[in-house]
Amino acid sequence: MIIAEVLVLIILVYGVCDLLFRWMGIGAYAWGSRSSPKIALTFDDGPSEHTRSLLELLHRHGVKATFFVTGVQAERHPDLLEALRADGHQIESHGYWHRQAFFLWPWQEARHIQRVPGKLYRPPYGAHSPFTRLLARLHGKVVALWDLESKDWTDRPAEELAEYLILWCKPGSVLLLHDRYPLTLRILEIALPRLIELGYQPVRMDEMDLEPLGVRQGLQRAFQGYHERYFEKNRVERLGLEVFDLLSVGPTAFPGPAVPEAQPGVKAYEVHLDSVRSSALPTMALLRQTRRGFQLLAQRLEGEPEIRLVYGISYAAVGLKVFGFKLYPVSRLQTLITGIANLWFMWIYRGELPKRDLPLVQLAYITREELLARYGPREATAASPPPPPAEPQSPPA
Repeated sequence: MIIAEVLVLIILVYGVCDLLFRWMGIGAYAWGSRSSPKIALTFDDGPSEHTRSLLELLHRHGVKATFFVTGVQAERHPDLLEALRADGHQIESHGYWHRQAFFLWPWQEARHIQRVPGKLYRPPYGAHSPFTRLLARLHGKVVALWDLESKDWTDRPAEELAEYLILWCKPGSVLLLHDRYPLTLRILEIALPRLIELGYQPVRMDEMDLEPLGVRQGLQRAFQGYHERYFEKNRVERLGLEVFDLLSVGPTAFPGPAVPEAQPGVKAYEVHLDSVRSSALPTMALLRQTRRGFQLLAQRLEGEPEIRLVYGISYAAVGLKVFGFKLYPVSRLQTLITGIANLWFMWIYRGELPKRDLPLVQLAYITREELLARYGPREATAASPPPPPAEPQSPPA
């Protein structure tokens, strides 16, 4: 009985550590400043027979990256390790063996971490034992994770995975790729020039403003998968893919309440504001990027005559008045549900607690005709340049 209880306790401890330190990433580096267009391409598991092809691609685009190498592979390919150094790439530790931390005794994990030099350590698979963080610190390393996976280990088409990277990349993102799969090169051949064209600046991780994730940032990381599934399920699409484009829309039936211009049930777009980007931008840049979003939406609406209304329900609805939206009160139930969700996101992404003078949850809406009149063809719809980076800061929520 005692042995069973001890086993359950051990499994629980390992599970909690993996939840906090791998899934949430608390205390690790996972992204840089969200107010900067810098992103980091990182490659695990090499060097390998694919390394030289990756180096040629990176050199062609003038990009430096970070390679998390394993000790075993580095010993097999010392020439490739030297090629990485000669090209100016950052070389960090992926441990000596490519093994899950769960399957290493503490003394084995200590040797696994210690035998590969570097200031950063990325555990294989991101997995953590209860000893991983302590051992990394004892050997002078900081754990480095990521906030965007390339999924290059799957059998999905390279075009689909490249599109996924472009869609979900954010300012400050750390992209996880691998120096072992042939698919990786094809993904980058598509995605890398497009990311650069959109205004992203790929750099080494040691050229980014990195801070260990706190609890709020850890929750952001943990719920990223849910965020992606919500967009897919509700067919939400971004309006523009440039670095600081921050509006998305999802087609829906207008939920009400009835407003003078429309009844519940008419075809509409619900507006979504990117919490990560909007939290990182100064006020004037936020206004400029929001206006650009409505210009892009106007272009879209010209080909979708069935959409009659654009709306959002939020505490932030009052801020849409400056963009021509009208405000309308909502039911107590909508206020309660939306209010709780808004408070959660305000804390997660901004670190703001509820205030007594918080605006009421309201419906902000604009008719198709009014939006086209304000932001349609007569507006300058050319892509605006990204706003200048704000002062260096810790990654915002």
